[in-house]
Amino acid sequence: MSFAYEAKQEILKSKIEGDTDCIAFLSAVIKCAGVIGLVKGKKILEIYTEVTNLYEKINAIIKQYYGVECELEVIEDSLSDKFTRYKITIPEEVSNEILNDTGIMKYQDDILQVNNGIDEYVINEDSAKIAYIKGAFIACATSNIVIKNYNNNTRASSGYHLEFVFSFDKLAEDFVKLLSYFNIKAKITVRKNNPLVYIKEYQLICDTLALVEAVSSVLKLQNEAAIRDLRNNVNRQTNCINANLNKTVNASVKQLNAIKIIQDTVGIESLEDNLQELCLLRLANPDESLDSLKNLYSCKISKSGINHRLNKIISIAENIKGSKIE
Repeated sequence: MSFAYEAKQEILKSKIEGDTDCIAFLSAVIKCAGVIGLVKGKKILEIYTEVTNLYEKINAIIKQYYGVECELEVIEDSLSDKFTRYKITIPEEVSNEILNDTGIMKYQDDILQVNNGIDEYVINEDSAKIAYIKGAFIACATSNIVIKNYNNNTRASSGYHLEFVFSFDKLAEDFVKLLSYFNIKAKITVRKNNPLVYIKEYQLICDTLALVEAVSSVLKLQNEAAIRDLRNNVNRQTNCINANLNKTVNASVKQLNAIKIIQDTVGIESLEDNLQELCLLRLANPDESLDSLKNLYSCKISKSGINHRLNKIISIAENIKGSKIE
């Protein structure tokens, strides 16, 4: 079950009460997941969804305000075996009234026209605005967010992305304005000729989920983000440690090569006493860091002092060899 689907199920458990809120919710669901057909002069109003419990919510609203019940049908989808699709059919005798009440179709100059945006009257109260966003979320929201089981070595998905897939440009524009009313900044793009409203910032996605009362989903996302941050910090520290180890190993190899050149030509005993001691220390401790060599040195010396003397040994070897030591 996807993160977005679980959030939709959670939203459906929240209360949507009052005339304006119910109509706003219904308007969003029909606008985002509905199809208006015409059969033998009669309007057929259908809602398509993968969310099992949406029927109960829609049917309850239709029954309460219009006194009729909707029909539910399972659609056989041969193109996908990932989910089951459902068709909710609203009775024809109330379709016109519902389309008018929800601001989806309006008479203008005695001509019935489709309103491709969000009717301001439908969302004239704050609670109705939230109800509309709930309906849109359930009807057309998708997300790339995956809540991982970190008991294995699977990698977390990169980034956070929540989007709403619409059919009309005006609807997408109005929805962005609706989200901005609650300080949620969203953007619009187009994919396969459909306008998409998307949110990519983690905190804004949390704010959206909190707004539509998907509290458990917020907590899951926050926990996921905390685990990702921790893993990223550990990876950065590990990479840093590995880089330092590689640097230490490469430096040690270069120093050992220089000592061998001196040993095979003029001999280590030809060096100054302090350089002789350092050569012997490095040969006996090829994998140790400069800090460790500093502690093994017979007299008190700094790390930079050890490094300076090793560089001097390398310089002597390069003069003997006549080329740079790698």
